[in-house]
Amino acid sequence: MENNVGTFDAAARWVLAATFFFSSIAVNDHAAISLTLAALAVVMIGTALTRKCPLYTVLGMRTASAPVSPRRYAESIKAGR
Repeated sequence: MENNVGTFDAAARWVLAATFFFSSIAVNDHAAISLTLAALAVVMIGTALTRKCPLYTVLGMRTASAPVSPRRYAESIKAGR
């Protein structure tokens, strides 16, 4: 699976993960809500670290830039781009 999570998207996922994590601590008297928020935080951290989102794959979305083949990269360097 190719990376389909871009830099801004990954940063937003880190912010969401922190929000979910601290919210799960804040509502620790409601176990189901707390565990759900903690699970969402883990998912956000996982997708931000790996830069791969299975839901994006299913929906055909990508926020990451398209991968560049080594040949095109070498040609762009030769052309001075």
